[in-house]
Amino acid sequence: MKPLLSNRGQLSLEFSILIMVILLLSSASIYHFLKDNINEEDRTLDKIEIGAKTAVSLINSGYNGTNVDYPIIYVGMEYDSSKTNISIYLQNQSPLDNSTLSLIKDLIYDKQNIDRNKYNINIILR
Repeated sequence: MKPLLSNRGQLSLEFSILIMVILLLSSASIYHFLKDNINEEDRTLDKIEIGAKTAVSLINSGYNGTNVDYPIIYVGMEYDSSKTNISIYLQNQSPLDNSTLSLIKDLIYDKQNIDRNKYNINIILR
């Protein structure tokens, strides 16, 4: 009986090592695939979009003493072929003052660490 039990333990150990190697190779493959296929500009555009949505959410919740009559709605984002001139489209039922628009822009730049010299972000109300 004892040799049978020790063989089971050996098989379990080998199986665990095999699963660990498969997981390690899968993780490495996914990392290299994403690194090779997603460039820095795409990552930055994603950060800008996340920053815009976060800024709108913060403004709607009264961040930094802001008060808007109606909730601001994030409509979308558009950029040119160089991916450096970005337009953020927002919608609101009442006009927004320049200080609110400037705060949204500053939140996008500052919270997401976007280079102001490289990326030009414009806020457009619809």
